[in-house]
Amino acid sequence: MITNVCLLLEMLSIVLCLHRLYGEKFRFDIVTVSFLSVYMIIMTAINYYGLPKIYTLVTYILVFGYCGVKFRFCIKTIILNHVLCMIIIGAVQLVVMISFYYSFDIASFNEMTLLYVNIIAFMLLLFILSKFNLSKLSVYLQDKERILLITLLISIAVTTYIVIGYKHLNIIELNQSLLLFISISFICILAMQLSKYRVKSKEIETELKMHKLYAESFQSLIENIRMRQHEFDNHINTIYNQHYMYNTYEELVNAQKDYCHVVVQENRYNKLLTSGNPILIGFLYGKFVEIEKHNIEILYTIGIEDFNVGVPIYKMVEIIGNLVDNAVEALENSILDKVLFVSVVEIKDIFEIEVRNRSEFIDHNEIDSFFRKGYSKKGKNRGLGLYNVKNICNEYSICLFCENKYIDDESWFSFTINNKKRA
Repeated sequence: MITNVCLLLEMLSIVLCLHRLYGEKFRFDIVTVSFLSVYMIIMTAINYYGLPKIYTLVTYILVFGYCGVKFRFCIKTIILNHVLCMIIIGAVQLVVMISFYYSFDIASFNEMTLLYVNIIAFMLLLFILSKFNLSKLSVYLQDKERILLITLLISIAVTTYIVIGYKHLNIIELNQSLLLFISISFICILAMQLSKYRVKSKEIETELKMHKLYAESFQSLIENIRMRQHEFDNHINTIYNQHYMYNTYEELVNAQKDYCHVVVQENRYNKLLTSGNPILIGFLYGKFVEIEKHNIEILYTIGIEDFNVGVPIYKMVEIIGNLVDNAVEALENSILDKVLFVSVVEIKDIFEIEVRNRSEFIDHNEIDSFFRKGYSKKGKNRGLGLYNVKNICNEYSICLFCENKYIDDESWFSFTINNKKRA
C-alpha cells in the first residue's frame, strides 16, 4: 500500500511538472485520470505480480502519449519537457533524501521513510512550481543546438552511471543494457549533429561580418545613385536643347551620342542594384571602383534575386574575388586592351558566374598549372587564389571551367562556374 502511495505521489509530481512546463493549468480530467490509472496498473504488476522490469520502459511511451493528447504532438517539445521533468523531480527527491540521510543518520530507507521522503518532495515540488515559470525555461531550451547539447550531456551522464554501476556490481540488467545502447547511440549521433551546427554557426557569424564589411560600400552606391537622380532632369534638358547649339544634324547626333556616353558612364554601376543580395552588391561595387584605378574597363551582367545557391555567400564572394583578382593581375601584364567582364546570373535552378579578361591564347598545360598551390608568375608566396577556388568548388561540388574564348574576333580567357542550385 505504501509503495503504491509513493508511486502515485511520484506520478502526480510528473503530471504537475509537465503541465507547468507546457504553461497549462492542471485539471483532473478523463485523460489525466486514465493516464494515472494505466501507470498504476503497470507499476503494480511489476512490483507485486512479477511483470519483468523492462516494462517500466512502457511508462515513457505512456508519458509521450499523454503529452501528445493533452497538449500537442510535437516530438521535440515532448522529449525536452519529459527530460526536464525527470531532472527537476529527481533533483528535488535527491535533495530531500540527502537531507534525511544527514539529519536523521539513516543508513537505509524503509517503506515509511520513503513515504515521508515522497510526501516532502511532493510538497517542495508544489512550492517550486508555484514560484517559477517553467514554461519559459522550456521555450528557451527548445533551440535546436541547446537541445542537442543538453541531450548529449544527459546521454553521457546516463552512460557513465551505468558503466560505474557495472564496475561495482559486475551485473547489468536488460533494461539497463537497452538504455546504455540508446545512450551511446545518442552520443555518437548528437556529437556529429553538434559539429554540423558549429560549422553552420561559424558560417552565419562570417556572413554577419561580411554584412558589416560591405554595408558601407553598399550605402555609398545608393547615395551616389540618389545624388545623380537629382541631376537627371538637368541631363534631359541639356540633351533636349542641344539642337539649338548645332547647325547640322550630324553634329547634333555626335554631340548627343558623346553626352549620353558620359551620362551612362557616370551611372554605370546602377544596374548592380538589380541584385537582391546586399553583400554581393557591396562587394562588387567596392571591387569595381578599386579596379578602375588600374585603368581597366569593366563590363558586367547581373541577373540574380537573393542568390540562394546552396553555398555560403562568403564562399561565393571568395570565389568571385579570387577570379577577379587573377584576371586583373593578368590584364596588368597584358599588352592587349584592358577589359574585364564579370557575369553573375541566377536562372530558376541554375546559377552561373563568369569572369573573363582580354588575353592571348593560353596553352592547356599552363591552364592546368594555374590551380597548383603556389603557382604564380609574380614570385614566391603567391598563387594561392585559384588553388583556394578549386578547393571550395570541390568542397561544394561546384563545376568550374576555364577556357580560351573568341568573341567578336577578340581573344578572351574565361573562368566559368555553372551549377545547379541546391534545394
